[in-house]
Amino acid sequence: MCMDGMRTRFGKPAVIFLFLVAFACACSSPFSAETELWFGTYTDEKGKICQGRYIVKKTGQIVGVQLAPYGLLPIDFVVVEHDTSKGFLKMQWPGNPQKRCALFRYHRNYYAGNWIDGTSVQPMVIKKFDRRDAQLQGKFLGPSEIEIRIVDYAKELLSSEEKWNRNDNRVCVDESKVSLFCALYRASIAADGEYRHKRPAVEVVRDVIVRRHPRKYGHILMEFNNLPETSLEEVRAVLEAAKGQLIESMKHN
Repeated sequence: MCMDGMRTRFGKPAVIFLFLVAFACACSSPFSAETELWFGTYTDEKGKICQGRYIVKKTGQIVGVQLAPYGLLPIDFVVVEHDTSKGFLKMQWPGNPQKRCALFRYHRNYYAGNWIDGTSVQPMVIKKFDRRDAQLQGKFLGPSEIEIRIVDYAKELLSSEEKWNRNDNRVCVDESKVSLFCALYRASIAADGEYRHKRPAVEVVRDVIVRRHPRKYGHILMEFNNLPETSLEEVRAVLEAAKGQLIESMKHN
């Protein structure tokens, strides 16, 4: 029915009412949710506190939280309730309704609490990115022998075409092949026990790529790795150049 016909049949107040209902429905739809990248911490299955990387969906209230750690498959938490007036967020683990989480808002865009699974208590924080997150990501680390070992081991992991994954998605669960990102991810864990997204070894590799292959990148390591014109030889050459840059930086520190 056209708008003129609707006015004739229902009158102007009805038209306005229907418009407001349609607008409210559109605003509350999951498809209209704002998506934000938050950080914080979570506790892994071994009880270790790890940096958390979260995809948060909001429609005024938080309607979705996805734990999306670097290198691993994401986990979509089930948001049970988000009370913005009382300042708490309740969630449950996907596929395990007995594992529940209660987070409390300490200030704007900062929630902290615990996952409870029987007698197990697992702390969790979700919040906007801040200096603490930059520190956890290795932003303030300097060049060192550990960074050089990371680059060397990444190059070793990428020793042949058979071991190189040309179609990276930044999920490193396939142990038979690695992309440039996953090689640095695994090398970081092997050398330092964890992956830090902004550590010198990873940042220098990014710098070398941008300098040698200037273009607009979103995720530099993934996109450079996946370019049709990128060869394994050039990937290894980037790592070798990054190693040289790290060695040179160490001389001036």
